[in-house]
Amino acid sequence: MKLLILGNHTCGNRGDSAIMRGLLDAILRQQPDVEMDVMSRFPTSSSWLQGREIIADPLYQLSQKQQAAPGVSGRVKKVLRRRFQHKILLAKVTGEGKLRNFEIAPEFHEFVRFLGKYDAIIQVGGSNYVDLYGLTHFEYPLCAFMANKPIYMIGHSVGPFQNPDFNQLANYAFGRTNALILRETVSRELMAKAQIDTRKVEQGVDTAWLVEHRNDSFEPSYAVQHWLNLTAQRKTVAITLRELEPFDKRLGTTQQAYEKAFAGVVNRMIADGYQVLALSTCTSIDRYNRDDRMVALRMSQYVENREHFHIAMDELNDVEIGKILSSCSLTIGTRLHSAIISMNFGTPAIAINYEHKSAGIMQQLGMPEMAIDIRHLLDGSMQGVVADMLNQLPALAERVATAVEGERQKGFTMIESVLNRIREGR
Repeated sequence: MKLLILGNHTCGNRGDSAIMRGLLDAILRQQPDVEMDVMSRFPTSSSWLQGREIIADPLYQLSQKQQAAPGVSGRVKKVLRRRFQHKILLAKVTGEGKLRNFEIAPEFHEFVRFLGKYDAIIQVGGSNYVDLYGLTHFEYPLCAFMANKPIYMIGHSVGPFQNPDFNQLANYAFGRTNALILRETVSRELMAKAQIDTRKVEQGVDTAWLVEHRNDSFEPSYAVQHWLNLTAQRKTVAITLRELEPFDKRLGTTQQAYEKAFAGVVNRMIADGYQVLALSTCTSIDRYNRDDRMVALRMSQYVENREHFHIAMDELNDVEIGKILSSCSLTIGTRLHSAIISMNFGTPAIAINYEHKSAGIMQQLGMPEMAIDIRHLLDGSMQGVVADMLNQLPALAERVATAVEGERQKGFTMIESVLNRIREGR
């Protein structure tokens, strides 16, 4: 069996890294002899963080070449591509409409031929299909359809659906994939509400739950050992922050208001005897432009007892982050996957809900109270919720362990089902 694993944005986002690592771990666990090629937009950093060979995503390289086209002609072509490229691709797949006669970039044809050597394609999960993120992720299933190759979308969140072009592509792609396996239930509700085809929808889990702990093989680096030594000295709560853009306007708030409110939670925890460690699942490496460490540095100006507030500035992979989080009492994550990584490694976590995926994941876990709407952070009421959870940690940890094991078992069944269908040519 030869598989292509594609659609990974970047392992510079350690949430994306955990999603991909869990998928690969689970596939290899069930079929050790499988042949897999793994593709990412940023292969250099992703290879380093994953510890395996990763090939460059040619569709992303094409988009970068198109974006860099010089002069007035380049700008005009860029606008036209943004408006029509995906419609042309869709027309070519369906064989319908006048746009099917228009030419597409030769790189698309090359990619379709490239797909021909694989038994199946798996599109890595995550929140790729969000209207605010644009349309580029639809290129992968459309090319798979053109190559007449089975494609399985595993562990996705999709929606909202508030853009007509996005909705058209979603309706077609989601209705014709071999399986759209969602990691939570809210996405399906959004699809049904927007009248998006749900016939190929299945319920699954986020593949980050499937990351193996590597207890026998893990050797902490100098940086990891430093933070483990620190957390051993004083009970610790870990946090993750983020730039809210592009969600800030939809939420009706500002970045500064969010940072000040989070600092209020940090101050309360320090006053209650904890130290706080800011970890980052997104760092600005290899052209990835999100760096949560900078948000933590900005927020620190509002922290009152700075000696008990620490910011990890190291480049850590998702497993290393998991090992550090396992030594903490609680994680409060704006980044959903910091919460998932934390719970997978045994530490309860609160996910701050700024879009539906966090609420959906915690609902699926059977612990909806662990997703707290960002508005409760902004109005100050979250401080009391956190204090209450810190007072019931042993019972909470037991519930988390049971819930996570349940998700892992569902995840292994999900992967087994997909592998069986690929073997059977379905």
